[in-house]
Order: sequence, then structure tokens, then C-alpha cells
Amino acid sequence: MSTQTQPLTASQAQELAQEFHDLAATIGSYRLSQVSTLSDAQQYQLQNQQLQCIQYSNAFITFGLFAQQADLAATLKAIQLQTAAAKQGISTINTVNKVLQIATAAAVLGASIASMNPAAVATGIQGLITAITDPAAGSTGTAATTPATAGAQPAGSS
Repeated sequence: MSTQTQPLTASQAQELAQEFHDLAATIGSYRLSQVSTLSDAQQYQLQNQQLQCIQYSNAFITFGLFAQQADLAATLKAIQLQTAAAKQGISTINTVNKVLQIATAAAVLGASIASMNPAAVATGIQGLITAITDPAAGSTGTAATTPATAGAQPAGSS
């Protein structure tokens, strides 16, 4: 019998995340169905245990992301390089449509990272690269009139 622990696979981490999520939901359902019979201390204890199960579920989701990512350092470096390029592009590009395209791609990348889905992160990085490097994108000939309109919209919408 081996005394060394084996690292979880991404699939195992996902299964554990689902199990703890389901357990938290079951605890919450029980707590709500028994609200009239539980003391305040029991309600509080069950609520804390439910939240702890949710935290474990989230931790396993995060672990699964890292387990799936074969080369996390390279992915993080790509994200750093592309966000720096996006900031540079936004600072120097005079075409509002192009800036909007880069900003949208950056927002999509952020959402993909938050989703903890490695495939979505790769797609988000590629989308930002495309938005930054595609010279044809965003050039509609309306750059001269769009900045004044774009500047007026946020002030009126606040």
C-alpha cells in the first residue's frame, strides 16, 4: 500500500466539486424545511456548514482548472502579454471602433478566466490577439465623428 498521495485529475476534481455543491444544496434544503424546528444555534451551524461545502466546491473547481491546464505558466504569460498589448493599443489607436473591439475582447477574456474553463480562456486569448492585430477590424471610416458621440454617451447615461 502506497503512502504517497496521488494528485487529483481534472475529472476527479470536477466530480468532487459537484458532490460538495450537491451536499451544500441538500443542507440548505433541509435547513429551510426545518426552519420552525431548529434553534437559532442549529440554523447558524447548518448555514455555516452549507457555506463551507460551497467553498470546498469552489476550491475543487479551481483545482480542476489548474489540473487541466498543461502549461499554466505559458497561459498566464500569454494573458499578461496580450493585456499589455491591449492597453498599448487602446492608448495609441485613434479609431473608436477598433478600441471598442479590443475592449470587448478584453472583457470576454476576463469572463473566460472567471468561468475557469481552460478552453474558453484559450479562445479569449485568441480573440484578444485577433482584436489587437487585425488591421482591417474596426476601420469603418467613422472615426472622425464617433469620438464626439462616444464621449457624450457616458455622460448622458450616468
